[in-house]
Order: sequence, then C-alpha cells, then structure tokens
Amino acid sequence: MTSKQFSEWEAYDTLDPIGTWRDDFRIAHLESVIMNIVNSIYSEKGKKPELAQPIDFLPDWSGERKELKEAKVYKQSTEEMKRILGGIVQQSKKDAVLKNRLSKPPIKKQ
Repeated sequence: MTSKQFSEWEAYDTLDPIGTWRDDFRIAHLESVIMNIVNSIYSEKGKKPELAQPIDFLPDWSGERKELKEAKVYKQSTEEMKRILGGIVQQSKKDAVLKNRLSKPPIKKQ
C-alpha cells in the first residue's frame, strides 16, 4: 500500500468509520430502537414515553460523558428485596429436593 492510498483510507475512515466504533454505534442504534418500541408499547396511556438515543447505549471508554456518571439509579424497596430473596430461597429448596430425588436409586418392590 502506498502512502497516498493509506492517506485516502484515513480520509475515508474519518467520513465513514471502520472498526469497533462503528460496530458499537450500530448495536447502540439497534438497542435504542428496541427500547423505544418497548417504551411505546408499555408506557402509561396518555403519557408520551421518553425516547432513547443511540448515545445512551454507547460505551464511554474515555470517561468523558458526565451525564452517564450522573445517571438515575433505580432503588429497590425493602419489600421488593424480600420478595426476590424469598423467591430465590424457594427455588433453591425446590432444586435441592429434586436433586435429592434424582440422586437416590429407585427402590425395587418385590
């Protein structure tokens, strides 16, 4: 590759990026479309859903975007935490009973 060809590819890359940044943007765009569809389907009636932008889903590798650092954090209530933990405990008990049943050989009746 000549120096001229390399310079042309560099110029083209500034117009239409090649590589991981472009892939990240494509995925971020797809995620924003899916999020907007879900928000429009499940939003409260009469309320306009907040539209997501691809920038909301792009990784901030440099750490320059302050708005991502100050993102809203969802806080679970104590009742939600108890309910979820209770469900995990119940499921683990069911799994333990099933594992115990499967580990024992069947008893033959004579």
